[in-house]
Amino acid sequence: MRRVLSSLSAALVFVALALALFQPYPAARTARAADLQEKCDDCTIRNNQRFEQCLEVHGINHIPCYDQYNEGVVICYRNFCEQ
Repeated sequence: MRRVLSSLSAALVFVALALALFQPYPAARTARAADLQEKCDDCTIRNNQRFEQCLEVHGINHIPCYDQYNEGVVICYRNFCEQ
């Protein structure tokens, strides 16, 4: 019985050390967060460019330009910025 418990204890210690030392999660999360922030910035910049182009073509009083801009902001934040 004593031999079984010592073997089991050694196996549990080995598994705990393996889990503690070989976790790739922090680096993967950091890279993913950086990628999402970059995508958020790109989406926001593209949305602003589309808005400016719409205003240049249709003028400042063209309401659909503002609606399109607001929809773009929602899409950017839903997909990239608030992840």
